[in-house]
Amino acid sequence: MTMQPLPQPGPTLVHVGNVTANDAWVVTPAGTWPIADVNVTTVDPTTTTTHTPAWAIVMVVVFIWFFLLSLLFLLAREVRVGGFVAIHISARNGQTYTEQVPVYSAQQRADVFARAGYLQALIGHARAIRG
Repeated sequence: MTMQPLPQPGPTLVHVGNVTANDAWVVTPAGTWPIADVNVTTVDPTTTTTHTPAWAIVMVVVFIWFFLLSLLFLLAREVRVGGFVAIHISARNGQTYTEQVPVYSAQQRADVFARAGYLQALIGHARAIRG
């Protein structure tokens, strides 16, 4: 049985769900691995739907007898994003961990992808230094 060295203390550079990373280590609930020895992939099964908001339907019903132009309220659209983004981390020793980060807006979805991209950049930098 081989012992893994303890993580070096250092500032957390990125945090995605339960996954944290600094310039030397990736820490997950499944284990702690050197940052140069992991691969990170993302899967995006989120859904984006558009709906006519309730306020637009109410406005049409209220003003339909006064203005036929009230039907233009039906052109109003509301975009809803739902689901999760899966971050899959696999180490060279065969261990894996998948974090499913829930998202409720397009901004949250973009933020999760930006954090995953930054984690991938940290991995690339660590591999370049290691040689």
